[in-house]
Amino acid sequence: MPTAPETQPHRDPTEWGRLVESLDVASIFVVLGAWLGPKLRAELAVEDIWQETLWQSWRDRDQHAWSNLAAWRAWLLTIAKNRIRDAARTAGRAKRGGDRSTAPLSTLAGGDSISALLPPGSTTPSRVAGVHERARAMTEALATLDDDLQAVVRLRLFEEVPMREVAAQLGLPLSTAKARLLRGVETYRRRLRQLLGGDAGLGTSQ
Repeated sequence: MPTAPETQPHRDPTEWGRLVESLDVASIFVVLGAWLGPKLRAELAVEDIWQETLWQSWRDRDQHAWSNLAAWRAWLLTIAKNRIRDAARTAGRAKRGGDRSTAPLSTLAGGDSISALLPPGSTTPSRVAGVHERARAMTEALATLDDDLQAVVRLRLFEEVPMREVAAQLGLPLSTAKARLLRGVETYRRRLRQLLGGDAGLGTSQ
């Protein structure tokens, strides 16, 4: 049975902006920056990948059946990961002297911002500076963790991978992965409060 339109807020232009704002975009920027790596970050801006992701998710909104915000966020991250993979392949071809056959989505707006192609209320360049500040603080707080704790925290809090899958990816017993998560989260949040000041909205949960 088809899902009623009113239960599909990601397809509603009047709800779109609210949904985007309800995501912790700074935490998504941390994930995208890690996926890009230092080489691609020298050529691509995280916010451009994010804008392209939003554009593609809006264009293909009928391909996603709404269940909850977490599932929609996971779908957005899948789109972003594919965009990054495309960019990496394109960069590799360019370095080998091949043609750049995959044009950036930013060209689709005829030189205008991709945000012009999205419903009102989407993340705009005016908000990017604040998002970057939070993302830098999150990245710095995450970097204070030992590597074994950092991997668990990044996968669970930032990528929102289920705990059993986190343990499987890292080759750990589930109990060990959970213990590392608890230790890592405590250190991460303490450092983030120091960086952002007071009771900062951390935007991630276990």
